[in-house]
Amino acid sequence: MRRYIAYGIGLALIVILALAPLAYDIFPFLPVGLINDYTLHILIIGFFYAMLASSWSLLMGYGGQFSFAHMAFAGIGAYTTGLLGRYLATHALTGIIAGTLMAGLFGLVIGMLVLRLRKTYLALFTIAFAEILRLILSAEKDYTEGPNGLPLEPLFPNGLELGRYYFSKVSVIPPYYVMFALMLITLALMSWLAASRFGLFLKAIREDEEAAAALGVDVVRYKVLVFVVTSMVAGLAGATRAHYVTVIAPNDIIILWMSIVITMSVLGGIESLTASAIGGIVVFWALEYLRSDFPLTTITAVLMTLVLTIVIFQLARYLARKYIGPLKGTLNAAVGLVSFILSLLTAYFTAEPVTTLISYTYYDLTGALPSGTVDMSAWRLVFFGLVLMFTLRFYQNGLLYPLMQYFFRTGDIRATVAKREAAGEMAKAEASS
Repeated sequence: MRRYIAYGIGLALIVILALAPLAYDIFPFLPVGLINDYTLHILIIGFFYAMLASSWSLLMGYGGQFSFAHMAFAGIGAYTTGLLGRYLATHALTGIIAGTLMAGLFGLVIGMLVLRLRKTYLALFTIAFAEILRLILSAEKDYTEGPNGLPLEPLFPNGLELGRYYFSKVSVIPPYYVMFALMLITLALMSWLAASRFGLFLKAIREDEEAAAALGVDVVRYKVLVFVVTSMVAGLAGATRAHYVTVIAPNDIIILWMSIVITMSVLGGIESLTASAIGGIVVFWALEYLRSDFPLTTITAVLMTLVLTIVIFQLARYLARKYIGPLKGTLNAAVGLVSFILSLLTAYFTAEPVTTLISYTYYDLTGALPSGTVDMSAWRLVFFGLVLMFTLRFYQNGLLYPLMQYFFRTGDIRATVAKREAAGEMAKAEASS
């Protein structure tokens, strides 16, 4: 039953996203301004990061290969189509295909060079590769325009006409559907790979390379293959985004953006492609939302809610473990939900006096009152850094993946636990006989 509910929610989300650009044509009673070009722009870039986060999840979560070069491969795809368009006047579609193949070629070469080595060397090598590529793109101003940015043609330079609808070359609706379709197609392709024998071999390699090799798995071959596939997905995403934003620069591939892609994947759930993709969309939307100035009272309320939720939840788990046993499954989730609701109510009613107390304390220390608002454009990355640290400490499987497991794999988990307990009982019986 839970599985069907989850499928229904997922299908509803896909339908909502598919109809979002046409929302006012279908539902004219919707509030004005709810869906606009900026909203669609956020979703388009969110789909781009969803492709990057899910492909990185396939590479790291399934293959165990920690790479910092994903944004660099997206940059290779973008600059390939940009340079082809500039010097050979190729069409956007030709450039996107060429960019995808070029990213795959670079992935193949790097994979053959370093994937025989251990994970640490791969991470260091990919950091060096990404930085060298960025420096080359910055230095070769005659060809790439350097930090000024390389201009590109739009995805549809002559606009697009579909029946009675005509979209100009600057309309966001055609790029929206292109990026949305690419995200769904690549997600379906990678999910098929992850569920196939290919994905099974990747998991075996991730858990124990020597054991996988001893069982006949060609370790280097599969590591190179997954590196090439994920590089091509990154290149495809980068090339398509380049024709949407119509200008690319070396700063698009700095390590900071790669760190954000990793954050998206980890927060969603590194072992689930779908959860990573959702994490990419949600995190990018939150990053954009946090560009605004927020009242100090709101910041205080959010911080109090987060801190109190952690304290109450961990205290409840400690007390339960001490007196009645560990909290599991639905009960654990219920305690977490109750902790959050209690924290939210406490923060709602006490945030204002706490903020006043903080302001008076600040005045006593500095002789000036603090600003009534906080510019979150500078603090938003700090916020996500703290959320990432919290996730890695308490929820290594991410924040969305456990929720998806609750809906999709209840039966599988019970069967696995039952088999494990039966194996344990059998082992005990053999030992005592």
